[in-house]
Amino acid sequence: MNAIINAKAVLPGGVVDNATILHENGRIVAAGRDVEVPAGARVLDAKGMWVGPGFVDIHVHGDGGACCWEDDPEKVAPHHLRHGSTTVVATMTYWFSPADLLERTKNVQAKIDAGLLPNVYAVSFEGPFINPKRGANSDANPRPRPDPAEYLPLYEATHGKIAQWMYAPEMDEDGSFGDFLREKNIPAAVGHTNASPAQVRAAVDRGATITTHLFDAMGCCHGNDSWKYTGTIQESVAASCLVCPELTYEIIPDSRGVHVKPTDMRLAYIVGGPDRVAIITDSTTCNYDPADYPADDLRSTVDLNYNERGQLCGSRLTMDLAFANFIKHTGVSVSDAFRMAATTPARAIGADKEVGSIVPGKWANFVLLDEELKLQQVIFRGDVVQR
Repeated sequence: MNAIINAKAVLPGGVVDNATILHENGRIVAAGRDVEVPAGARVLDAKGMWVGPGFVDIHVHGDGGACCWEDDPEKVAPHHLRHGSTTVVATMTYWFSPADLLERTKNVQAKIDAGLLPNVYAVSFEGPFINPKRGANSDANPRPRPDPAEYLPLYEATHGKIAQWMYAPEMDEDGSFGDFLREKNIPAAVGHTNASPAQVRAAVDRGATITTHLFDAMGCCHGNDSWKYTGTIQESVAASCLVCPELTYEIIPDSRGVHVKPTDMRLAYIVGGPDRVAIITDSTTCNYDPADYPADDLRSTVDLNYNERGQLCGSRLTMDLAFANFIKHTGVSVSDAFRMAATTPARAIGADKEVGSIVPGKWANFVLLDEELKLQQVIFRGDVVQR
């Protein structure tokens, strides 16, 4: 038996001071203030630090020296684990050709099947059926519409276990792709889109439950130019998503509020609450060093990422930083931030029976944070992670 004592534990019912958490064989046994430590247990003294569920990052492309999962998945997964992401989703990028995307998906899935990526829950797809006007590199290998000849082999390559599949609703003109995702019980996401309010609503009615990085790579429905003179706020895809209570909103909280302005982070939190906001990193790495740029150049920001065209292209975030940034930008409680960084994303992809909260029977995945919310220790399935 293993015990964590003197923890400021973030439990489903709230924060419990001086808590004890028991875990054995990689699973949580008990958690609370009145839990007794069995004789002979191995004890870790948290010394009053925050102890919360391991982070669940449902949108990860790469980092740790590898731009994408497709390049070297065995670098990406441990990098994020060391930063507290005890559960991650291997998000496949949209700009590859159909043949390349399938081959790269098979490569990552083979690593998962072989047990080489233990903190990877599953593969997900960001596209490739996106609006070519929305997103960095979105004009590379564009697909005019979802094609069964492409998406069925991708489905089969993952054995049908896909954490989420994002598409632009306006590209799915007859709704057949949305129907396919619902039939296969794959969480559907809306993103990289210029969809009208009606098209967003139709996607939700077909089963969409996630908004991919809300406020990023989303258009407006101008209709006409009267807004230039009247100042009328135009309908936007983000607003269309915010009025759909069925959706969970991914948010990328970088340090400077470039992906999502602090006001918009707060708006998403007010509208959806901690049970409908999922903090993500959208992490990747392009080939440049932030130190090579002056302080007034956004490329000098260590957690932002830009492609060779100067387009914002994912981030260099890890979840420990994203977690702290969201609190800094919005003032939400630590307890709510843990819900948005672990509980809600786990539920969004259907992983909440195993991860996302400190509940008996779930994996013993924990992060220990000090008073300044800096990550001090990671425990993955009962074992301390070497950082």
